[in-house]
Amino acid sequence: MAYTSPEVEERFMEDIVDRLRVLNFMCFKQEAAYEIEQLRGTVREIYEVYAGSEGIPQPMTAAEGYLLSLLMEVVRIAQKALKEKE
Repeated sequence: MAYTSPEVEERFMEDIVDRLRVLNFMCFKQEAAYEIEQLRGTVREIYEVYAGSEGIPQPMTAAEGYLLSLLMEVVRIAQKALKEKE
């Protein structure tokens, strides 16, 4: 059986740990990229639903006006997020 010094064994173990950290980070990075693409697709879908609508009628009540303002804010957020990607 070959004998190695404790320093060599320690460096070997540190190298293995470093390599595992890199692999773990790469896996996390790929997972994050996939998640980001899914979220972008969801934002695009939200915007497309609004863009494909036939328009929103004039609100008749304060509640309808408030809901319309919320919807328009969601549309502005989606537009901004989609423009930032490009």
